[in-house]
Amino acid sequence: MNLLSSLNISQGALSVNEKAISVVSHNVANMNTEGYHKQRVNLAARNIAGQIGDNPLNQVRANGGVMIANVMRYNDDYLNNYYRQQLAQRNMYEQQLGNLDDLANIFNDLDGTGIDSALSDFYDALNNLNQYPASSTARANFIERAKSLASIMNSKSVELSKLTGQALGTGDSAEALANSRIYAQYRDLNNSLEELAAVNKALQTTQTGTLTANNLLDKRDLILHDISQYLDITVDEKQNGTVNVYVGDVPLVKGSTVTGSLEVQTAKDYCANHEPPIGTPDDWSDIWYNQMHGEAAVISIVDKSGDSYSVIYDNANGIIQGGALGGLIHSATDYDDGVTNAGTVQAALDTLASTIADVFNTLNTREGAYCINPNDTNLLTETNANNTIFQSSDGGPITAANITISDNLRSNDGIWNIACAYFENEADRPSATNPDAYNAVGNAFNVVDMMATRNAKQGGEMKGMSFEDFYSNILGKVASAGDTAKSLYETQCDVVDSLENQLDSAYGVDLNEELVDLVKYQTAYAAAAQVFNTVNACLDTLMTLGR
Repeated sequence: MNLLSSLNISQGALSVNEKAISVVSHNVANMNTEGYHKQRVNLAARNIAGQIGDNPLNQVRANGGVMIANVMRYNDDYLNNYYRQQLAQRNMYEQQLGNLDDLANIFNDLDGTGIDSALSDFYDALNNLNQYPASSTARANFIERAKSLASIMNSKSVELSKLTGQALGTGDSAEALANSRIYAQYRDLNNSLEELAAVNKALQTTQTGTLTANNLLDKRDLILHDISQYLDITVDEKQNGTVNVYVGDVPLVKGSTVTGSLEVQTAKDYCANHEPPIGTPDDWSDIWYNQMHGEAAVISIVDKSGDSYSVIYDNANGIIQGGALGGLIHSATDYDDGVTNAGTVQAALDTLASTIADVFNTLNTREGAYCINPNDTNLLTETNANNTIFQSSDGGPITAANITISDNLRSNDGIWNIACAYFENEADRPSATNPDAYNAVGNAFNVVDMMATRNAKQGGEMKGMSFEDFYSNILGKVASAGDTAKSLYETQCDVVDSLENQLDSAYGVDLNEELVDLVKYQTAYAAAAQVFNTVNACLDTLMTLGR
């Protein structure tokens, strides 16, 4: 019986060491597999059930050899969670940097074709008009410079809208949203959530501590890393290896079920799909949309599990801060929170356009301002409230997108609608009792006042800056934000690279370690084979003697 027991023990040792060598082979084969965690076989002594006590013979008989206790997967939950946090941060910075780089390219005015050059030319034309107020050439030149300034503002606004549209859509077009980066990313994220739920389901029916379970855990971690590239998540791991995933406090995946899918819609549709508050006007959705500060796309979190459909989080833009989605969502909002992005720049450009229009329209239409009579350039004609310099092309409030020169400047005699003279005192103004004032063509005080606006500090949203200073401030913020974003992104890339090196060191396959294990298990296998052969030879001898 002792020989037979020895034979079984050696046969078991052969099997165990063979499987251990297989695990080493599995490690070496996957040394370049993305997300693979190296594995080790943990061995344990096998004891045969029964009463052992202090009897040495019983103790010997209880020895059953060796067995595989489990296949250990190298893992560090803290390091994994920290890596995912930093990955989400890096991708957020990446989106911000990309948007700011595009923003900087829009306002790259080094070639002399930007708004600053157009403003300078505009005031140079005013200066020329001040010297030659009765010159049709000087007047036509001023109108062309005003037209050029408005046109460049229109162009910059269009480019800003394109930049926002590429990231989030236009805010009112489903087609533009479907072609945006956020649309593609939210669909990829939903697919990853479904894949994670499927892996969770497989883990629920797989024994832990096996190669199959370990390979599923590798796949699970890869999916979690992928999800964290889109948004910042919290992961709750269960004992069987399944995970619940949350964004903020909202569950996205629980076990084998996706409890929170993402849906994205245009901001216009989002407003229109909500019940109007009591007492609001019929166009309340338009008003609400205009108050969304440039949020072109709105993400909602919905539960589609089973036969039910319910909205878990109506507008999740506020809780999605990190990851690529967080970087995209907040790339166009114009909240006054110190962040520089396409939305805040667009709002600032709108402020510049509307303020320029307001200031010059006020000067050209104010009481006491006079235009030169086109029929007799030695005479003056009183201006009126409709004699503006700028207007909007669509009839709405003036913005950078719609600012244009007024129709009255485009008419045949439009060049004469620029009020050059100004009489502050009513007694000095042209009238039947003051005929000499009709010939006061040399009085170009209105143009002088227009010229003075170049250095004048404007109030309100201009925050005490002149037009040129305000625009320079926009450029400065874009440049500064770009430099900061670049620095943050590069630093975060270093952090992620460092963590990836740590992960590789902790989980990656080391050929030297595998060689040591291979030699160890081969030696054990050879020794077990020798024992098996020796015992087998003894049994053959005994069988021969017994004949």
